[in-house]
Amino acid sequence: MWDAAAGFFVCLVSPSNPLWLYYPLCAVVAVVYKATKSDDPRKIALGALHFFVSVSLGMLGLGLAFYVISQYL
Repeated sequence: MWDAAAGFFVCLVSPSNPLWLYYPLCAVVAVVYKATKSDDPRKIALGALHFFVSVSLGMLGLGLAFYVISQYL
């Protein structure tokens, strides 16, 4: 299992991986989403950061889980 997880992270940090485009996209979506919910710039920044981290960790967890499952099927 740990070999599969290590392989996932090696693929993830490869410079040719198109998933690097995910981070700016997620940041923009987080700022726009939180800007529609609040008018205070401090709340927008903190909310967008929380949204970005939550979504990124959730996507990373799902990606890792599906990668490990696919290695054992």
